[in-house]
Amino acid sequence: MATIVPLLVYDGECGFCARSVQFILKHEERHDLRFVPRDSEFGKELRRRFHLEAVESMLWIDGDKAFVESDATLNAAKYVGGVWAILARIGLLIPTSLRNFCYRIIARNRKRISARMNVCLVPTAEQKLRFLN
Repeated sequence: MATIVPLLVYDGECGFCARSVQFILKHEERHDLRFVPRDSEFGKELRRRFHLEAVESMLWIDGDKAFVESDATLNAAKYVGGVWAILARIGLLIPTSLRNFCYRIIARNRKRISARMNVCLVPTAEQKLRFLN
């Protein structure tokens, strides 16, 4: 089953991830991305559908393809547009193994990093409609 709009599956318990979602909401040029907490029933269903149950990283789902780790991040940057899309295209020139190595370092430390952030994701009423639980 293909999705019609892109989906970002993120860790709803992580301040670093919440900050990333806030960044996207603030800077996006389009407004069709849907957000799915990883541990919600729909998030679990999506991970099963794409055989990514064990994956704890962010997922970017576009159509019938799921992207993980740095590929998910670069897709999110392309979605945001502007200079972020340019940086994403440049990032694709870096070997995937190196990109994913860097991604995993940040992912392993994301909760420690976010412990220093005062983050509370409070979407507007309009934005709330884009969060699928």
